[in-house]
Amino acid sequence: MRPHPSTPVGELVIRRATVDDARAIARVQRQSWRETYTGKLPDAVVRGRPLAARAAALRRLIAGETSRGIQPVWVAELTGDVVGFAWAGPSRDADRAGRLELFTIYVLRAHQGTGAGQGLLEAAIGSADASLWMLEDNPRARRFYERNGFVADGTCKDDDRLGGAREIRMVRGER
Repeated sequence: MRPHPSTPVGELVIRRATVDDARAIARVQRQSWRETYTGKLPDAVVRGRPLAARAAALRRLIAGETSRGIQPVWVAELTGDVVGFAWAGPSRDADRAGRLELFTIYVLRAHQGTGAGQGLLEAAIGSADASLWMLEDNPRARRFYERNGFVADGTCKDDDRLGGAREIRMVRGER
């Protein structure tokens, strides 16, 4: 069951993002990538785009100004500060057509284990059949997804956008 967009999860509030959240989400994305992927991905990939470029892309996404149209982005907020976010939409994989894909979920390390990730996952995909791609070398994330019914389905790819890093697909529901 999806929480109401402003349902508190402990001290956290999970709500739908607005374009005004874009810069805060970009900061969370940048910091989360540094916390999670330093030493696992090339430094240039971890640094990624400048904050302003990330925020502009997120503004367009939230406003529905992309080829994907409007797809909700969810934020976890603690006393007015965005500490995590998630985004899902129709699967990009031909063999998963008609199902959801969790594109992104990140929570700042200091807020992991607080329920923020769980609240974001529930807001983004609920209990629906879904898939996601994740870095193969990310045991904490894998345990989180497995606790939520996802299993690796044997599909993997080397992602050039991530410096050739290996990603695995995890799925929940009908395969």
